[in-house]
Amino acid sequence: MKQWMYALAGAAMALATAMPVKPAAAVTQRQIDACVNRNQQFSLDEQVSGCTASIQSGRWSGKNLAWAYGNRCIAYKDKKQYDRAMADCNQAIALDPRDDHAYNTRGAIYHLTEKYDQAIAEYSKAIRINPHFVDPFHNRGMSYAAKGDLDTAIADYNAALRINPQDALALYERGIAKQKKGDETGGQEDIDAAKRIDPKMGE
Repeated sequence: MKQWMYALAGAAMALATAMPVKPAAAVTQRQIDACVNRNQQFSLDEQVSGCTASIQSGRWSGKNLAWAYGNRCIAYKDKKQYDRAMADCNQAIALDPRDDHAYNTRGAIYHLTEKYDQAIAEYSKAIRINPHFVDPFHNRGMSYAAKGDLDTAIADYNAALRINPQDALALYERGIAKQKKGDETGGQEDIDAAKRIDPKMGE
């Protein structure tokens, strides 16, 4: 499951693009930074607290508030508090129905709770909104693989790699899928390529 967390690590940073430059008087810059949690500099508890402060500040509303709920959803997901995470992702989507990152994270929650069909549906929504967003492609591939549909999984990993040829997760998971299909050599080549990009991949 460590690979899954890696897949979703970029979502918090991308959600931050909706943030205004000037923080509210009622919320500190550190709290905003903690909510965004770029490069995982803050603990998950600090991230939750920072997002809560941002939400309660009144500085943002409507679509412009979705980023804080989306980032808190990620934090709760990483804390394995899936009900709270789902509630926040639902709120992010209610505020911004085109929040591709919230759909992606909601897919992760379904995957982690072994609801693979629901996960695939959420990733597909994210892809329809933003066909250049790489994460839902390799994430959806992992859900297809968990269902035993290795051919469709490989097709999704290929799609992810067309967007980003350096996507270590897609390479690694494609390698695993190839090996399960009996292509030991091709699978190992993908796994080795993934580890050259990210030596910790697969640990």
